[in-house]
Amino acid sequence: MLIDLEGIDGCGKSTQAQLLAQRLRDAEYAVVVLKEPTDGPHGSRLKAVLRGELNIDTEEVLTLFADDRREHVAARIAPALERGDIVLMDRYYYSTLAYQCAAGIPAERIRSVNAFAPTPAIVLVFDLPVGQALERVHSHSIADTFERAPHLERVRAAYLALRNDPLVRILDATRSPEAVSADVWALVSEAMA
Repeated sequence: MLIDLEGIDGCGKSTQAQLLAQRLRDAEYAVVVLKEPTDGPHGSRLKAVLRGELNIDTEEVLTLFADDRREHVAARIAPALERGDIVLMDRYYYSTLAYQCAAGIPAERIRSVNAFAPTPAIVLVFDLPVGQALERVHSHSIADTFERAPHLERVRAAYLALRNDPLVRILDATRSPEAVSADVWALVSEAMA
């Protein structure tokens, strides 16, 4: 089973991925937590773009994400799924969908470029107002160049526009990590039933 955790930076998705992983392990499931972009050659180049060290156009960014994901699927995601592990993705192609739609690429184009990627059983989008997300991000790290309020507002809107996707569940991330985690567990348990 593949579970995708999504949202703008600062929304708590990484915290929720770790909490969910621990809860699944406590229930004796084999769990793998993976993150995109990866540390591979394409992912490293993407991270340089996100830090503002490299300037490329949106189509090249989309291609880099797809190439990074293709390698990730082959090397880590598909083998874990074949073993019967539960794979928790801290960002996956829904992240590309939100961020690249915010950059002006049509959703259909993004979906077609990522058609090779295994479909998640459920996509959990942690929604948080941009101001609160930036406060969280700035409290524990230096923000990447893309972490600017106007851009993140477009990304948040793109995530919220996914609410009609049958796989997507949007959670209120303004609450305590424990309250959000309880909702995550309920939704994942339902998806696993």
